[in-house]
Amino acid sequence: LTAVASRKTVGGFLRIAWRTAGDIARRVATRLGSSMPCMFDGLTAIGVDETSYRKGRTYITVVVDHKRKRVVWAHDGYGKEVLDLFFRQLTDEQRASIKAVTGDGAKWIDASVKEHLPNAERVLDSFHIVSWMTDTLDQVRKRLWNQARRGNDKTAAETMKGLKYAVPQEPRRPDRTAIRSLETLGDTDPKGQLYRSWQLKELLRTLPRQPVGQAEAELKRWIFRASHSRIPEIVELCRKIRRRRDDILGTIGPGYSNARLEAFNNKIKVTIRMAYGFRHVDNLIAMIKLRCSGLPTHLPTPTL
Repeated sequence: LTAVASRKTVGGFLRIAWRTAGDIARRVATRLGSSMPCMFDGLTAIGVDETSYRKGRTYITVVVDHKRKRVVWAHDGYGKEVLDLFFRQLTDEQRASIKAVTGDGAKWIDASVKEHLPNAERVLDSFHIVSWMTDTLDQVRKRLWNQARRGNDKTAAETMKGLKYAVPQEPRRPDRTAIRSLETLGDTDPKGQLYRSWQLKELLRTLPRQPVGQAEAELKRWIFRASHSRIPEIVELCRKIRRRRDDILGTIGPGYSNARLEAFNNKIKVTIRMAYGFRHVDNLIAMIKLRCSGLPTHLPTPTL
């Protein structure tokens, strides 16, 4: 029941305290995990990411097995010291079998992988590459919005404010109203900074879908256009893209993506909301394992 319902619901249904339900989840997850084959055997490609579970920059670090599509490890905190704990639990054979590690551009992931898996390929996830550009695009919009407000141009300010949810959209969406609004800014953005930034975002988004040779040429063209765009936010991002150029191209070849890990993050967020009021992070990690690690939990068959 804990795998599909909140602890408060389980406690009321079974007439036990919700704290007791959390303790039971931790004990069951430990017992089931010890009865299964070691989850660290046969790892070939893993994904690493952190997700917040409480206000105040409190995170848990999650490691996902791409091949078997399950969470294999989770721990309170984030950073190189936390990820080092995971790699130290692996045997030499288990570390040697890992060929690729996906994740965002965090330096602590780079440092830990370089120390413990010197022969593994560090894959920069395309999801986060596009998110860099999306965040930069919103920074451009905010700057233009603030400029319009300071200039008492209410029409331009309202237009920029209304484009908040338009700039992340893709042109293949059925509703192109927001995209047409970007194309016809005209008076409110005479230099076309927001629309040109959106075009650069689309070029970067389609990059991972192209063959490696073509993607290398397209990335070179993107860097040239971005560096000559005269848009401060885009020029700053261009410097970051240029520094991580080899990592970005390495993403395209293997075809690994952190999309599965991002999906697990959404499931973890739901688990956190359902476990509202928990006091011990170990109980939360136990619930994550029950829901995302493939542990053999089965509900009773309903009677028809």
